[in-house]
Amino acid sequence: MFKRSLLICFALLFACAPAAYSQQPRKKRLAKPTPKAKEEITKIEPKTREDILKTLERPTTTYREGILARMLNTITINTANGPIIPFPVVDSSKDLGPSFGFMPVLAIRGKGTGTLKSVIVPSITYNENLRTTLTYRHYIFPDDKRYFILRASKSERVERELMVYYYTPQLFSSDIRLSVEAKHWITGKPSFYGYGINSQRGNKANYALQMTGEEVILDLPLIKHLFINFNHTYFDKRIDNGPVDNGQVKDLFPADYAKAAEMRTFHTNRFSLVYDDTDHPFLPKIGTYASASALYSNRKLGSDYEYRTYAFQVKNYYNYKEEGRYVTAVHYLLQFQRGDELPFYAMPQLGESTGLRMAGDGRFTDRGKFVFTIEERITLSRTPFMKFISETEIAPFLDVGSVFNKPTHFRARNLKYAPGISARLVIRPQLVATVDLAYGSEGTNAIIRIGYPF
Repeated sequence: MFKRSLLICFALLFACAPAAYSQQPRKKRLAKPTPKAKEEITKIEPKTREDILKTLERPTTTYREGILARMLNTITINTANGPIIPFPVVDSSKDLGPSFGFMPVLAIRGKGTGTLKSVIVPSITYNENLRTTLTYRHYIFPDDKRYFILRASKSERVERELMVYYYTPQLFSSDIRLSVEAKHWITGKPSFYGYGINSQRGNKANYALQMTGEEVILDLPLIKHLFINFNHTYFDKRIDNGPVDNGQVKDLFPADYAKAAEMRTFHTNRFSLVYDDTDHPFLPKIGTYASASALYSNRKLGSDYEYRTYAFQVKNYYNYKEEGRYVTAVHYLLQFQRGDELPFYAMPQLGESTGLRMAGDGRFTDRGKFVFTIEERITLSRTPFMKFISETEIAPFLDVGSVFNKPTHFRARNLKYAPGISARLVIRPQLVATVDLAYGSEGTNAIIRIGYPF
């Protein structure tokens, strides 16, 4: 529900494209020097990483108010506790169809500082399959890095959620990074099409996934930018009939349904070696994140399955000309499992939220997967709004991916290609709202989400 519901009026985003993007004045083009003059010209050294980050973090007073800020100011209702911004909610999902609703956004500023301290976002939406959905979201930002999420949601049909999440990059004033999440979640969005890259779209079968449990992630620093990551999860999971009436797993895949409908316990522990020198945990502009991990599940520790999952991942953010306006973002992921055969919902999947935005969630399922994505994130404008920075961004992208039973079975001819374009509104210090439009062999798909895809 969180990833679908928060729409920040993207019509305004495109309207603001002509708004001025405030950047440092361009250097004048020099005339071609004479041979004597060449001797007196000294080469200008590129900016350092610190200089780049200072540019990205400069005060909002250096930004001009653009069309976006003026339009948001027009519809904003000012109160003693902070501004209220009324937004319509418009969503389209390949799995559930269109949704419509209303969502007021209350941004609460810190006393005396004017900085964004928290955001409260209730909403009411209607979807043909879910019917009416009521949602409450509360985002709390103690500082530029720490992050709280409180969320509760209930639909007339199937979907439920209670969730608490916390992240800090400096636990007890150290370099230890910690995130903790507890949730009860029922989603009726995903579908199952069968196994392998050759599964057919015509076999689409909806289901509802229920999971209750907790997750703890701890990053322990070794040397500068190098961490040992520990990820612990304990969830009870099962599936049931979903809200979409044009096909159910129970009817199309009865053997898989019988196995997946039983409540099963998944107690997993994952160890990773992580290199991370990115500038921000949620809104990166520069740096590299790389990890190699091994996850294990053991019956002796309370899990119902014994298996291992191995993953290798790289995310790189390259700042073109070191100005922060053009960021080339690249993501690589290789993942595969060994051990017991798992219910299909616990296997690697490739879909709109798992690396292939042209397809619905769960479109391709198997024991392993490969994903490659490249985006060119272009900042169109930066503008101060309510004393925090809003950036409008457009990002053409290409998703490439495949699934396989074993790594030795991977074939380049099985890769799926999905070009597309994203429009985004970045509200610093923590939020980004995204509209993705992707196209490929699975047709077109429009996605509204919160957060970058990677």
